[in-house]
Amino acid sequence: MAALTVAAAKGIIPAGQATLPLLQIANSNLAPDDARALARALYRVIQGERDPISLAETLTPAYAEVLWEVLEQIEAPLPDTDDLPRQELSFEELVEKVAEACSGEVLLWQQLWNFTGQLAEDERVPSDVRALGLALRKILAGERQRHVLDDLSPRHRWAVAQLLDWLNQQSAAPPPA
Repeated sequence: MAALTVAAAKGIIPAGQATLPLLQIANSNLAPDDARALARALYRVIQGERDPISLAETLTPAYAEVLWEVLEQIEAPLPDTDDLPRQELSFEELVEKVAEACSGEVLLWQQLWNFTGQLAEDERVPSDVRALGLALRKILAGERQRHVLDDLSPRHRWAVAQLLDWLNQQSAAPPPA
């Protein structure tokens, strides 16, 4: 939630990509009250509100820290990703980097967002690699449903399924106290 909020607030992704999942959590009877409060606060951030005291008034201390970190990341300038060194990644390393990015590493998230978009659209790469790029991009956009795996080759499906399971487990776990 945090990484998507930062990305939407910085204009890296369309705001709707983050607001829809936040509103679903905020209005869900299945989510714990404190998670719903965080989702409402993050939604307000995307809408342009930046007063940390007002935003954090209904949050637990752990979620207030998440909110403050989101606000700090929004204010921090993004470096030019073209100046960053490129590194070659194995398939396993790419999946690990997506997990890292989904855990709040905004700069890495931005790099992977751009990379997976290019990968998904590059006609020069094999179709199974394009499908992988598209699936990972959907995950970066917040998609956590198993249908993301539908078009993946068997060699990619297992690791991406493990990533989805881990991300779903992380979203269900309360923040450390």
